[in-house]
Amino acid sequence: MITPKDQNQIKSKGRSTELIQRQQEYLIGGNGPISGINPASNKDGIFQLSLKDQTEAFDRFKNQDGSLKWTKFVPASGLASRMFMPLFSYLKAKRQSNFNFSDYLESEHGNEIRRLIKEIKKLPFYGIIKRLIYLDENPNFQTEEEFFNAFANKIIQKKGLNYPYLPKGLIPFFTDNSDKYWTAFEAQLMEALKLGNRNTTVHLHFTIAKEHRALFDSAEKYFRNEISKDQNEQLIIEYSYQNRLTDTPSFDSKNNWIRNSLGDISFRKGGHGALLKNLNQLDADCVWIKNIDNIKMAKDNASAERWLKILGGKLILIQEVLFKHLKNLSKKTTNTDLYPIVKFIKSVFDENFTLKKSSSSSYLVLYDYLNRPIRVCGMIPNAGAKGGGAFWKTTNRGRSLQIIEGLELDSTSKEGQNAIHKSSHFNPVMMVCGITNYEGKKFRLYDFRDEKRFMVSKKESEGSMIKILEWPGLWNGGMAEWNSIFIEIPSDTFHPIKTLVDFLE
Repeated sequence: MITPKDQNQIKSKGRSTELIQRQQEYLIGGNGPISGINPASNKDGIFQLSLKDQTEAFDRFKNQDGSLKWTKFVPASGLASRMFMPLFSYLKAKRQSNFNFSDYLESEHGNEIRRLIKEIKKLPFYGIIKRLIYLDENPNFQTEEEFFNAFANKIIQKKGLNYPYLPKGLIPFFTDNSDKYWTAFEAQLMEALKLGNRNTTVHLHFTIAKEHRALFDSAEKYFRNEISKDQNEQLIIEYSYQNRLTDTPSFDSKNNWIRNSLGDISFRKGGHGALLKNLNQLDADCVWIKNIDNIKMAKDNASAERWLKILGGKLILIQEVLFKHLKNLSKKTTNTDLYPIVKFIKSVFDENFTLKKSSSSSYLVLYDYLNRPIRVCGMIPNAGAKGGGAFWKTTNRGRSLQIIEGLELDSTSKEGQNAIHKSSHFNPVMMVCGITNYEGKKFRLYDFRDEKRFMVSKKESEGSMIKILEWPGLWNGGMAEWNSIFIEIPSDTFHPIKTLVDFLE
């Protein structure tokens, strides 16, 4: 299926023919569902911190000596198009000759539109759009439908605000008490300033689409004009782009390559798992990871800020003990007492861990177990929300905690059904990661990825269904071989905006 012309194209673009051939096999064969898993729970794997434990971790973070370099890593390359799908669906239906506004609002497809119309003033950008409508058109609306049509078009059309085609992070998400608008990008910056200590620099790293760099630069400049001189000196903002060589091919329904107008194999973004390269290149010891749209403003974000510090403090406390054990193990002395190390693993990572009786290899087993990147993940109890679930997976080194997407499970098998039904928590993508070892050297994060956890899914494109391939998700297969700690956090730390209706909650 890869022609000599394709091989020349692949080579000329700096890509690997062997990798494309492997991706071809993935697309044809699909990704086998994950097996050997059991849901994690508060009884097994997910910690519920007491107030004392929370205070200890919070204080440990607050009282750092400044030796650790922290960065907040925010994937922010996605467009806002998904947010506005209800409007696209409505305007498409409206073009039908038999369209009836009242009937549409009462239909299943019209539920979201009916609620939007009823609570439209809750949308943070309502005032912006209303002013534009009356300034540009000076209309005289006779019906609710006429105003909503103008409202929807002003959001979507390129001669309007063009919101669906902007980065999600640059959409107004909030209005403050003085009716000032704030984007998700700006809210993430404000949160980062709250995470830093006074007189210390605050590092943020946003992964964005290269074509949107000027928009982010403009938004950053505006934000810096709104904050104090001291805050400006504190704030260090970096950007990176998803490497084009991590883009992946796709297939049509007959397992043929999707090609461009020149007949060349087309490539599309390989999902957030492709950002492992960006994460791997950070100059940092500890990294918070948080999605661009999971953010609140000012006092409404206080709980999230507190828990980010608690998770950070917990990471420090764990690493302090873990690094001491690794230093002892690295000496490989026969008089090193292994019992405290095993006890530590059982108390922090897996209470079922057992060190099999062997000779000197016991040192290597424990060293290998501990000498890995580490992440402390916030987990929220399920309440109808969707997200990567918390699971135990059997591996060569014993059990390990994993974040697994529903797409990776076989819903038709007994094991898959059991996993889905009994899953008690999900990950809101709020975690802190330690990416340097006990000697202060960076881990090579690619060494701890499970390449078999790529994802193949179907997507509509230009009226046809295609099969797309994504790299192992950044916090799913991309961190499969990390050491993980799952900690329950309150649901008020999770407020994502996936669609317009989420603004109304």
